[in-house]
Amino acid sequence: MTAATDAPTDAPTVEPVEACPVCGARDRHPLLPEVHRIGVVRCQGCDLVHATGHYAATYLSESYYAARAKQRQSPTRPSARDIDRKRRNVELYDRLSGGRLGRPRAGARALDIGCDTGLLLDVLRELGYRTEGIERSPAGAQAQTAGHEVHALDIEVTDLGLGRFDLITMTHVLEHLREPVRGLTWIRRHLAPGGLAVIEVPNWGDLLRPLWGRRFRPLELGDHVSFFERSTLAAALTRAGLEPEILWSAPQIGTSLAPSLLTAADLALDLRRRLRRGSPTVAGVAGNRLQSAKQGRRWQRLAGPLVVRGLDNLDSALGPWLEGMFGAHCGWGANLVTVARAQSS
Repeated sequence: MTAATDAPTDAPTVEPVEACPVCGARDRHPLLPEVHRIGVVRCQGCDLVHATGHYAATYLSESYYAARAKQRQSPTRPSARDIDRKRRNVELYDRLSGGRLGRPRAGARALDIGCDTGLLLDVLRELGYRTEGIERSPAGAQAQTAGHEVHALDIEVTDLGLGRFDLITMTHVLEHLREPVRGLTWIRRHLAPGGLAVIEVPNWGDLLRPLWGRRFRPLELGDHVSFFERSTLAAALTRAGLEPEILWSAPQIGTSLAPSLLTAADLALDLRRRLRRGSPTVAGVAGNRLQSAKQGRRWQRLAGPLVVRGLDNLDSALGPWLEGMFGAHCGWGANLVTVARAQSS
């Protein structure tokens, strides 16, 4: 079955983004042309790159949560490779925090926003944290089954109520939010004194992004709203009352190549659909894009563990060398990570 047949058959409702999600300015400069009412612009007020529209939440829920519901019905154990990748992520976060993240005090609480099936929480629990997550999709049930406390709430709407945490992580979630500063403010209000926030987003400054235009996989137009660079992420954190201790965007080979390989796979699948069915409908284009994660999993299965393991090995072997050569502050790595704390009053 193709991704197009898995997607909703009706064309999605596109809700316009008429003002900058961070500063609210309406003056903007076009970067990528609009297709099906969604383009990419740069705010003339704060310099944020953002989409001009996004799919309605109901459409995103039908497309994304349906896949998660199937996963809930037949859950699979995470692979050793996935666990190792999360451990390497936590090792990076610990290094960027100066070793503080990996040495929690007794009873320290950790919260992962957008925890999915709880894999990151598993690693944090190994370090000694009491773990909680926020996940509104059915995947949260797997995290709960694994022994983590999971809350189905919206940080752009729901304010206080969970207490304070020594560590709050949010990886590849901020770019989805319609009001990212509101989400960051939620994090600041829930940090315990001396607590740390770790936030990771795709990097608009990625060296390979311009090669693929609007088809670049990490853009996920229709779902992602904001596209951060070092300066604009720092500005959003400051608006929310958070102070970035470090911004890391060192280049890595594996994490830079993977999006391009997946983008190429998307293009090949789209070409096959066009040859079989003719030009896709608006609903088909949207459905194909929203099924990108599923296609990525298919690509990984088809390509076999060898390719994925090879990319991971490249990061492990050459990542430190690249960081040593170009520095942690190099602007064109695929991912942008910050460790932040609440601003001093």
